[in-house]
Amino acid sequence: MTSDWSNRYDPARQVFAEVDLNPPVAVAGAHLLDTDLLAPSPADTKHLAECGWCQQRQQAAGHHDDGLDEDAFLQAAHQRAVNGGTATLALLTTLSPELRALTAASDAREDVTVGQLWRLRWRDVTELAVVVNVDRWWVTVAPVTTDVNAADEFDLILPATASVLSTDFAVCFSLESTVPLFVFDRQVSPASRPTLDAERAAAQLPPPEVIKDVWRAWRRGVAGPADLTYGLAVDDADLDRRELRNAVAAGFTHLSSASSCVPGDPLGDVVPLLQQIKSLGLLPAELAARSGLDMSVFLRIKKGGRVTRDEAARLTSLLDTDISTILDANPPFDDALITEVSRPSHRPALRALAGTFSSEDDQRWKMAETIAPQAARTVGTAPTAGAGTTDWATKVSVYLQQQLTALGDPSADQR
Repeated sequence: MTSDWSNRYDPARQVFAEVDLNPPVAVAGAHLLDTDLLAPSPADTKHLAECGWCQQRQQAAGHHDDGLDEDAFLQAAHQRAVNGGTATLALLTTLSPELRALTAASDAREDVTVGQLWRLRWRDVTELAVVVNVDRWWVTVAPVTTDVNAADEFDLILPATASVLSTDFAVCFSLESTVPLFVFDRQVSPASRPTLDAERAAAQLPPPEVIKDVWRAWRRGVAGPADLTYGLAVDDADLDRRELRNAVAAGFTHLSSASSCVPGDPLGDVVPLLQQIKSLGLLPAELAARSGLDMSVFLRIKKGGRVTRDEAARLTSLLDTDISTILDANPPFDDALITEVSRPSHRPALRALAGTFSSEDDQRWKMAETIAPQAARTVGTAPTAGAGTTDWATKVSVYLQQQLTALGDPSADQR
């Protein structure tokens, strides 16, 4: 479906009379977006010099320059607000009670599973997504947007009855993203159960197995399950929809990058800490003498253990590098430990521990650093902890209860 240009421009003015809305396919580099036409970057300028189609679009866009100075525009907008001219706009932009509830803080007690609709939040980014696959602390999601024009032929369009959003929404499987478990903040809708009632099935989120089938269909490039509503293919010339989809995907790029804060899982190639220590060619006694650390630290490193931030600070002069580089060279945490400390149910406790002088991320990895050395010791006899595994869930629960009790937080009694 291409954009209805007649709704945006007056045909009587013949602004686009000479512009072919279908972009040429044999052009080096991507065509400029509408937002870049009047303020092109140096790279865009080079493309403009070689692309007649973008030159036509730029000339047409220039016809709409109102010539109004920015200060004059802001002054006029302010005067309109003072005179009460924003009252109509306020009615259109006021959140419904259902949507406003989604912006409030909430304690998540559920585990993340396929078919659920979640609010994702990390730092200043908040998005909605449906879970399509869970692999330890990595979760593949399909972005959700209430602008159904973003849905292509692989994406589902679901009715207002399928969630508390109270409006139709699109589940964009073709914009899938893999994000860390710790960005999940609040469950919006649980996974649906299969039903033989066609009317009920059409009014709810598809059950987990159907969600997986739609996801697999997108990955294989084939048609998805029948009896579902899909979007329309995005035409190359439909710049508005292409830009809309880019905007939807942008927030999830930031959420995916959250994994870079996981200690022991840095971006790029890193020389392991043990290898850096061995390259010095010094005996443990010499290493201890030069760094001021106890010999037990180097024995721990030799056995595959990690160093703390304070110990890393002592090693900076010995290894001629900075603290961050040394911490990045630490052996990675056990995946099961990362998964446990990343569960959404722990986020309220971590926020309470962070207060105003720390961050949730700092508290999460401080907890992991404290608990990691306990791997050789058993705590409890949870049925999920088999031979050779560590009951991280119990260790995390005990740690948070102790820390919250020390803080005087009444929520410690609820854990």
